Amino acid sequence: MEKMNYEKAVSRLEEIVDKLENGNLSLEEMMKLYEEGTALAGKCAKALDKAQLKITELSSGKVKEND
Repeated sequence: MEKMNYEKAVSRLEEIVDKLENGNLSLEEMMKLYEEGTALAGKCAKALDKAQLKITELSSGKVKEND
């Protein structure tokens, strides 16, 4: 999952939500998907925070070279 980019992570998260909402899974399967979804949500939040910081830096003129 570490090499998954933001778009793929969001897509996988959407798949997980669909499967969980369907309700045709065992408790064990639901728990595994929930765990994966939680990790993906954290990864997406981290990526968005990083992008927001970069935008803030660009807006204020505080851009680091080769970052």
